[in-house]
Amino acid sequence: MGFKKVIKEYNKKMKRKGLAGLDTAIILIAFIITASVLAYVAINMGLFVTQKAKSTIDKGEETASTALTLSGSVLYAVNYPSNSRSYWIYFTVSPSSGVSSVELSPATTAISFTASALGVAYSNIYKYTLLTVSPSEVNGVVYAAPQYLSLADQESSGGQTYVYYPNPYYALLALNYSLYQMVLSKQIKYSPLYITTTKSTSTQTWLTSDNVFQFTLNISGTLEIFYAYVNQTFAFTYPVAGDPLIGSAIAPAGSVIGVMILFGPDLGSHVFQYQTITIQISPNIGSPLTLSEYVYQPEGNVTVIG
Repeated sequence: MGFKKVIKEYNKKMKRKGLAGLDTAIILIAFIITASVLAYVAINMGLFVTQKAKSTIDKGEETASTALTLSGSVLYAVNYPSNSRSYWIYFTVSPSSGVSSVELSPATTAISFTASALGVAYSNIYKYTLLTVSPSEVNGVVYAAPQYLSLADQESSGGQTYVYYPNPYYALLALNYSLYQMVLSKQIKYSPLYITTTKSTSTQTWLTSDNVFQFTLNISGTLEIFYAYVNQTFAFTYPVAGDPLIGSAIAPAGSVIGVMILFGPDLGSHVFQYQTITIQISPNIGSPLTLSEYVYQPEGNVTVIG
C-alpha cells in the first residue's frame, strides 16, 4: 500500500508539472503572437510615415520650384439661377517666395484650360496682357456715366510708382480699348471682346452669336451698365498690386497679378458643375502652377470655387 501511495503522489506531481509547462507554452505563444502583431503594426506605421514624409518632401519641392502661387480665391461667373451659361473665371497669382520676378508675356507663358467631363482641353488660351500698357494709354479714353474714366490707378511708395486696376471690370474696359487700338493698327484682324453701354439689336448680326454678359459700375454715384460680348475663349492678365515695371510683362516679387478667363460661345454654352476643371499656368521658369477645382452647383452670379 505504501508503494502505491508513493506512485500516486509521483503521478500527481508530474501532472502538475505538465500543466505548468503547458501554461508556460501558451503564455509564450501568446506573447510571440502579440509581439508579431505589434511589430507588423510598427513596420506598417513606419512605412506610412516614410511615405507621408516623402509625399510632403515632394510637395515641398514642387511648391519650391513653382514660380507662381495662388494669392486669392478662384471666382466663377454664370447666369444664375438658370445656370445655362458660363461667363468668366477670375483669380490672382503672385511670384512664389524666393522668386525675384516672373515674366508673364503671352509670348513666354501659356495658360491651359481643361474640363475632362466635357471633353474640353485648350492647350493655350493666354492671348493678352495689360502689364505692358501704360496708364496714359487707357485713362481718359473710355466715356461713360457721362465722363471720361481713369481706368488704371497709380500710387507711390519708397520712391517707386505702382500701377494697378481697382477691379477686374476696369481692367476689362482697358483691355477692350487696347484691343480696339490693335485692330486699328492692324496688329489683329478682329477683337475677341466688344464692350458697350447699349445692348445689341437684331441689326448687329456680328454680335448675335457672341457670349454676352453684363456688369454694373458705380461711377461717381451713377450706376452704369455695360454689356460685354466675347466671341472666343481667351485669358488675359493685369496688375492688381505692386507692379512698378511699366511697359514690361515682368511681375516682380511682391506683386499681385489678376488672371481672367473669358468664355466665348464655344465654352459659354456650358456650365461647369459637379466636375473638376483644371487651369495650368506655365511661365518660362519653374514648374507650372496647376489649379484643379471641383465645381459644385453655382450658388450665385459669382461663386467661389477655390
